[in-house]
Amino acid sequence: MKSIVELLNELKAIGEFPFAQRFHLPSLDAAYHRKLDFDNWLRRCVEPARRFSNMEEAWHEYEKSFG
Repeated sequence: MKSIVELLNELKAIGEFPFAQRFHLPSLDAAYHRKLDFDNWLRRCVEPARRFSNMEEAWHEYEKSFG
């Protein structure tokens, strides 16, 4: 299980191209903006003690937050 801090550190190390490939985003521009939004979501919307099994689980919860 990964903490938010661990996910943020992992996210920081991923470039836009690998991020776009990993989460099936259509362009580098989309990857740049979604990566920033995902980072903000982790920092502001997730309870501090919450843990995720991996980045993909956190991404899934991020996408679910749109309704």
